[in-house]
Formats: sequence, structure tokens, C-alpha cells
Amino acid sequence: MLLKKRTIAGGLIIIGAVLGTFMSGLLPGFGSGSGTGTLVSGSSPALFQEPASNEPATSRVASSQPAAIADLVTPVVVLEVRIENHNYLVPDHSAAGYRQVNLDELVKLAQSTTGNDDGIRVRIVRTKSARLVSWSTLYDALEKSGLPRDSIRMPKELVN
Repeated sequence: MLLKKRTIAGGLIIIGAVLGTFMSGLLPGFGSGSGTGTLVSGSSPALFQEPASNEPATSRVASSQPAAIADLVTPVVVLEVRIENHNYLVPDHSAAGYRQVNLDELVKLAQSTTGNDDGIRVRIVRTKSARLVSWSTLYDALEKSGLPRDSIRMPKELVN
């Protein structure tokens, strides 16, 4: 009888440890966390846009905005910013998939976003080569521009 109680207690402890690890997200590939996913060619999951309306694109873009912002035909809901080394990259519809922008242009792009249902307006993803100074400077500049902290998402996972 004593052996059965020890076996049951040991089994419960092991199951509890596995469940605790699973629920905390320490097991990679399991759980409900936000994964990095894979990019399918021809699609850009990084840039979520609202469906285009019937009105002409020129009436939706203010003429006082820089040319880079005027390139966006539909308003951006969530802007994804990719940081590689000291460079800020945003999704582009070219063959490369991303184009480099400076910090001021990036802040203006972020301010023109509308946000998704959760209120996220900017998603900052980092590569292995991303520098701490670059992403902390971007985060601070976005906060100073008036974007609330909870509208800026920076997952801890790195992308390729």
C-alpha cells in the first residue's frame, strides 16, 4: 500500500511539473504563445491592412505626408517594423519584401496606423543581429510621439 501511495504521489508531482512548464511557455513549440510563423511567398502577414474601399486612393492619403507614406494605398492597421543590426525595415511590395526607413519616417508611419481590435498599432520584430540601442531608441521614439505603451508590441522571440 505504501508503494502505491509513493507511485501515485511521484506521478502527480511529475505531471504537475510538466503542466507547469507547459503553461509557462518554457517548452518551445507548445502553448498558446505568439510564434514567429513562416512567411509564404507572395503574402505579407506582417502588414495587416483594412479592405480597400471604392473611393480613390488619392483622397485617402493627405498631400502633406512624405512620399513614403503616400505609397501606402490603404490605411495600415498594424505596422510591422523589422530591426536588423541598426536598420529599421518595413514591409514593401517589392521583390526584397522590406525597405529601409529612418527613425523619423518610421514614427510618422506608426502614427498613421489605426490599430487592430486589441489596440496594437506597431509590432517590432528583431533578428539575431538587432542591436539593443536600435530597438530601445525606436520604442522610446514611439512613446514620445504619443503612442501608448500598450499599442506597441515587441515579442521576445527573434525572427530570421
